[in-house]
Amino acid sequence: MRTAAEHATEAELTADMRLLLEQWNRIEELAKGAKKPTLLHREPELAVRVIREEFNADYRGVVIDDRRLFEEVRDYVAAFNPELADRVEYYDAEAEGLALFERHHVHEQVHKALDRKVWLPSGGSLIIEHTEALSVIDVNTGKNVGTSNLEETVFNNNLEAAEEIAKQLRLRDIGGIIVIDFIDMEVKANRSKVIETFRDALARDKTRTQVFDISELGLVEMTRKRIGEGLLTEFSEECPNCSGRGVVVDHSLLD
Repeated sequence: MRTAAEHATEAELTADMRLLLEQWNRIEELAKGAKKPTLLHREPELAVRVIREEFNADYRGVVIDDRRLFEEVRDYVAAFNPELADRVEYYDAEAEGLALFERHHVHEQVHKALDRKVWLPSGGSLIIEHTEALSVIDVNTGKNVGTSNLEETVFNNNLEAAEEIAKQLRLRDIGGIIVIDFIDMEVKANRSKVIETFRDALARDKTRTQVFDISELGLVEMTRKRIGEGLLTEFSEECPNCSGRGVVVDHSLLD
């Protein structure tokens, strides 16, 4: 059993076992008829592997703009999880008049995911910074002035931030040590509710995380298993002028 099967249902495990047995039977049949070195089995292409690892009832659907790949993914899902087969949708870019990424604003979302500032629904914001040792997320009220007392405004802002931070960690694939500076709350019950909301939001993350309670300074220390390099690293390179420091030292002032 793999760790990924921890929350799988009996039906999903049965379907997975049946699929694997069918694959093995096909491999054995090919092996019996092989008279020379030949390919018996290979892993499917990346798109199908992503579907295999990720796609479940939590997803509303999958949209594919390549007819061959669409049919392959649909057949795979129909064999493994028939009730989800109708969630695999073909997108005809020529008929629609727009590329798939344009239709769903994917480029725009990637640009937002690379920005250091993330706006919250009520007007607050997150500032996400990366250092060599850890990542730091600062929570601000920004334009969120609230309609009640300060504690209530801060509490609601922190609740929004907790949900959004969990989403951003997954979206940006941020790993390692992470320190989150929530806005300080006076009421202990509010601090407990924020950390509970944050842990619940992280429960949807398949990457292992460990979260500690909010300190008296409003700081939350956590770790998230580092799987890849992270979105920012994939789409950027070190600045040749400041060597990644974010500032350029004026050495003329030192002469």
